[in-house]
Amino acid sequence: MQKLFLKFSGAAILLTLLIATGCGEDDPIDPITQLPPEVRLVDGVGFTSTDATLAPGETFTVNVEILTGDNPLETFTFLVDGTAINNTNIANYYANGEFEVDGSVETANNPVTLFGDAKQGASIVIEVVPFEQMDGEVRTYTFEAADEAGNVGTISLDITVVDPTTPIDATLTGVLFNQAGPTGTGGLNLDNGEGTGSADAEAEIRDLGLDCTVPAPGLNWRRQIGTVNGADMVKVDETQVENFTFDNVSVKEEIEAAYATGVELSDGASRNCATGTDTPVTDVTDELVVGDMFVVFANDTHYLIRIDAINETDNNNADNYELSIKY
Repeated sequence: MQKLFLKFSGAAILLTLLIATGCGEDDPIDPITQLPPEVRLVDGVGFTSTDATLAPGETFTVNVEILTGDNPLETFTFLVDGTAINNTNIANYYANGEFEVDGSVETANNPVTLFGDAKQGASIVIEVVPFEQMDGEVRTYTFEAADEAGNVGTISLDITVVDPTTPIDATLTGVLFNQAGPTGTGGLNLDNGEGTGSADAEAEIRDLGLDCTVPAPGLNWRRQIGTVNGADMVKVDETQVENFTFDNVSVKEEIEAAYATGVELSDGASRNCATGTDTPVTDVTDELVVGDMFVVFANDTHYLIRIDAINETDNNNADNYELSIKY
């Protein structure tokens, strides 16, 4: 009973002191400010530390450095557009469903509870797949650390997904005739597949006509083509472009890649058998076979052509190639 009385007495004395000292002008009371965790994105080879633009399905990797404030660290949380990704979907954002905390591979959870030395500071490496982003979409990826007192530090970056490919403009067919045939044949306009004269300004490719060493009426069509009007042509090397077929090509970048890795062709000449005069022709092919593919660069355009048929006639120079064209 005496102890209880003394406690109340003490409380009364304290209350008296508070009343006595509270009669003067009130002094402002400074709130206790705690330093929150600091979150950084470390720059370096292979790491994304600022806003970036990616192709669809492309990953980015961040090295998140967390420094303690006034309290030990408690959790790490990953957010997209301000929402923490739940554990059901987290494996879709973390590549392989895992990430590294100070070099140790952890199964991804969200939030992640930090233990041991990581409570005093952590380095977290995450490879992220922005799998849900559509072409042209921007999303904000936020990395958040909280300490045991509930103080929070964050850092964010914006990721834009842009499909870098460009759909082809046209798919068409054309017929290129023997240069030794009727006037106005022997050349081909790749923009519309229409035959032209071999020296016509609208032509990008031309036939080389006859092999004058083969006496008429033999089959003396050379079955070779070349370029005109400053066009450049290479033979497609299918081994250099993964899964490359004419039918599968759907974007301009595939044609450009085939051009960049194509086999260069040598210049030659087309001979007029009647006069014996030669006309220089650039990028002359070997004797063509069905299935040969070439890329022609002209007019700031890459044209993919495929030889679909070779029709050889007798004694009328109506020989021709049937081609498919994409650009």
